[in-house]
Amino acid sequence: MNSATTSARTPRRIRRALPVLAAFLGVVALTGVAGCSNDNTSRTVTVTHGPVAAPTFVDLGAKGPSAGDQRIFSFDAESEGTLVHLDWIMTTIAIDSPEPEVETRMNSAVFSFGGSDDTLLLQGTGWYPGEAATFKVSATLNRAIVGGTGKYRGASGWVESTHNADDTWTHVFYIN
Repeated sequence: MNSATTSARTPRRIRRALPVLAAFLGVVALTGVAGCSNDNTSRTVTVTHGPVAAPTFVDLGAKGPSAGDQRIFSFDAESEGTLVHLDWIMTTIAIDSPEPEVETRMNSAVFSFGGSDDTLLLQGTGWYPGEAATFKVSATLNRAIVGGTGKYRGASGWVESTHNADDTWTHVFYIN
């Protein structure tokens, strides 16, 4: 085999190896990204507040408890000495579901840290006792972080909200 034959074969070998090499590098890159987003870059933000005042209640749909009813909250909280303003809309999705005396409600909330530039947004559903404005004392509800602005731009993850026994609240955001 002379050097002309060897050099003619080398590009073909490289071309055959490129798809395998590209697939390998893709797997390595995805594994690296997934690894970074779990432990290396995740963080928590905790927001606390006192008892929740009665919301503005809008009786939509059929008169009385029904799908479409809305509860609207707007109040202040705190996170590590920073004022956090919460704007919250809760919409009833189903009555007596998944069981009697329980309402399924969809939540959408904006947590504004120190003003409106740094926000975290959550959405999700939960089960609420009958016509009560909030979920049960000593209960926890998980919902999704669906985005943010400012220093929380592009945030994802989940928030764990706990209605404490003393009627205060703790919301822990697990941000990826």
